[in-house]
Amino acid sequence: MLMLVTGGVKSGKSQLAQRSAEALSKQPLMIATAQRLDGEFNARIQHHIDTRPDHWRTVEAPLELAKALAEHPKDVIVVDCVGVWLTNLLVEAPDQRDTQVEQFIQVLKRRSEPTFIVSNESGFGVIGADSLTRQFIDELGLLNQKLAQLSTHFVTNFSGYPIWLKGNPIFKE
Repeated sequence: MLMLVTGGVKSGKSQLAQRSAEALSKQPLMIATAQRLDGEFNARIQHHIDTRPDHWRTVEAPLELAKALAEHPKDVIVVDCVGVWLTNLLVEAPDQRDTQVEQFIQVLKRRSEPTFIVSNESGFGVIGADSLTRQFIDELGLLNQKLAQLSTHFVTNFSGYPIWLKGNPIFKE
């Protein structure tokens, strides 16, 4: 089972992915892609950590997401978030982007345990003012399309309201 959870910033996508994983596992694993780069982003990361129950385990994988997934084949996993991971690749390892993305897709295809992928939906925003922003929006849109095709479940969130596009909810409200 692969679930893609998309939505805008603060749309409730992380919480939905976490609740879904908890419905299937007593000890889900969070693969976090964010890095503590500045005070504001540190606060965002800390908020995510503080709101997650203590029984969650966490692995940080800012660049080598496929490797982190492959190292945990028997775990129910939430990857949060593909948009941050793609940003990391574009800024820190642009020459590895295509390889890392392909490895990620291949590992997802081989996984047998439930996997929940959180990703930003950036295509509803304005056109980026610089080439890196435009590249990010394009690359994330293409990656989200691939993930949606692979997924058995696909949900997008608008203002905390999930809209199921593929599959059914994992838990009851």
